[in-house]
Amino acid sequence: MKPRAAFLFVLAIVGLSLVVVVAPQEPAWACSCAYTESEQDERAERTVNGTVTQVTDHAIRLTVDSVEKGDARSGDTLELRVNRSEVSCGYEFRVGTRYRVNASSGNTGLCVGVRPLPAAPSPSASSAVVPTSAVVPTPAVAQSAPARTSRWWLASGAMLLVVAAGLVAVALRRRRGPAR
Repeated sequence: MKPRAAFLFVLAIVGLSLVVVVAPQEPAWACSCAYTESEQDERAERTVNGTVTQVTDHAIRLTVDSVEKGDARSGDTLELRVNRSEVSCGYEFRVGTRYRVNASSGNTGLCVGVRPLPAAPSPSASSAVVPTSAVVPTPAVAQSAPARTSRWWLASGAMLLVVAAGLVAVALRRRRGPAR
């Protein structure tokens, strides 16, 4: 490779590298739910309240307590596919815990709609007073991606490219010699 071509190549690489260096790193959001809870409820084919009886790596089994939407019946056992990682829009179900679960095409997860429910009262505790608005801690819900950051780095990158182009022009003039 000729020295001039090598110089221009190195100069171009340095200029592009500077643009990459000044560009801010955007956060990565593996799971960004596009729908609100009410929209999730509308889109679901089936919405049930039930207790999880089995959790595997790719599915859950739950016994239905009540049906809000769909073709299931109270007492049915449903098996739904789910990813266990909330980072991948799945959900970390716990055996023995009650949930309100939305399902579509046999799948459920964080963005399909899952909400923990208070434990069902036992038959012997029917005379005990149960609060009607029991507070259940909810797991972290996937956050929507933040608004895009400012584009200040575009101006910096453009300035660096102009400087690099100027250096290339100066190098070319020096190689050609004085103007005649």
